Amino acid sequence: MEFRFNLNEFLRGDISKINKNLLPDSFNGDRRAAAKCIGYVSEIMDTMGLASAKAQALLKPITSAEKLRNSNYDVYLLADLESNNGKGTVVGLLKVGRKNLYMFDETGMTHERKALCILDFYVYESSQRKGYGKRLFEHMLHEENVLPHEMAIDKPSEKFLAFLFKHYGLQNIIPQSNNFVIYEGFFDYLKSDVANGTKGAASKQSGNDNYESEAQHSFMNHQDSIMPDEYGQSKYGRHAAYKPVSTIGQIVQSSANIEIPKNGS
Repeated sequence: MEFRFNLNEFLRGDISKINKNLLPDSFNGDRRAAAKCIGYVSEIMDTMGLASAKAQALLKPITSAEKLRNSNYDVYLLADLESNNGKGTVVGLLKVGRKNLYMFDETGMTHERKALCILDFYVYESSQRKGYGKRLFEHMLHEENVLPHEMAIDKPSEKFLAFLFKHYGLQNIIPQSNNFVIYEGFFDYLKSDVANGTKGAASKQSGNDNYESEAQHSFMNHQDSIMPDEYGQSKYGRHAAYKPVSTIGQIVQSSANIEIPKNGS
């Protein structure tokens, strides 16, 4: 996506991490330069946020400069700084952050956890299927020191689920009662201090490399595992969530099946 300004004025690398101050992590300048940079970054966030919402058929954007400014989330911004006659173009964004969630485990038990979440992921249409999404996602995993199954994903599209399966072999979804998707192994990770951001850990990059080699084996044979069922119902999210047995429902059903004797019988 092209913008009216030169991205090279304030971006020092292809991938920048931006938090609530709306300044790239590599920014270096005085107060006047910072104010100018914040204006540029705000325009990028608003425009890319709108494009992401449109691509996902959302009613309103989930990423904007104002939303980022009023949160503790981070946005990883991917740019091609040599394109557009040297002015650069924005290729994609990936927003992550920690949220307190109530989640079901594999047995249907409820847990409250503070989890690292993927909140928005978008690659500009003309830049898709060129490896940009994988590059951006891998950078985030390295920076956050996590593996893909250790994160919760907010209302992922079918395309994003296919991306996770193709590159990381993720397919065993634990159904939830909300819009978040988590995968098998998620609760094992949350037992550690690293999940809560309270302790450092050794790099998990080698683990990510193993994901890709294993995932390529099975992708073509299991693409239907993330598709809706024959009734068009999603296999993840609130429709697939664990639902406790309704005692009242059982009583009503049992009453309906009782045969009432006729008069005189």
